[in-house]
Amino acid sequence: MPLSHPRLLLITDSPLPANLVDLVNIALTGAPFDLLLRDKTASEETLCAQAHILIPILHRAGGRLLIHNRLDVAIHVNADGLHLPETGLSTNQARQRLGPAKVLGRSCHAPAHACKHLLDGGDYVTLSPLFATASHPDAMPLGVNRFAAMRAQIPGPVLALGGIDPHNVWKAHAAGASGVALIRGLLHAPNPAQAAKELLAPFGDH
Repeated sequence: MPLSHPRLLLITDSPLPANLVDLVNIALTGAPFDLLLRDKTASEETLCAQAHILIPILHRAGGRLLIHNRLDVAIHVNADGLHLPETGLSTNQARQRLGPAKVLGRSCHAPAHACKHLLDGGDYVTLSPLFATASHPDAMPLGVNRFAAMRAQIPGPVLALGGIDPHNVWKAHAAGASGVALIRGLLHAPNPAQAAKELLAPFGDH
């Protein structure tokens, strides 16, 4: 049985890179990972087309495809799971629509919110930003100590998000993270396959 939570979660950025499939294929030669398909500007048709291409590629390598926020797309393409933003659709509503076998995550910035998601049927949360990140340059990093203190209040899987790369991933692990989620640390790495291997190493294999 695969883990219900990702240990290495690659998040796509908006707009979706033209060479996304090639990058994913290359990175998967280094280590298996889960991919969160996220593009807030993309149409349902575009997301579905990308998902249909990526799902078999990820499955062959032992990874899974999650959809960001778009429950309709997740159901339509029979994705492996859904990742909810901090606000919007409730965890209870998403779980009822998805069923018990799908992975369900949520972006969180406070322990109380994370605990509610897990209590309501969620499988994992992301807690961010651990480090400074180009995705949200104005967001104040939690830092290792504050992340660790917040993580200790959450009785379930917590993925560290924000500014993580192969050079600092061990700090996330030491702070109690169950895994890591990232964009640039893998997609923009000079060697995506080696980066995937190094990013997953502290957390073991899938």
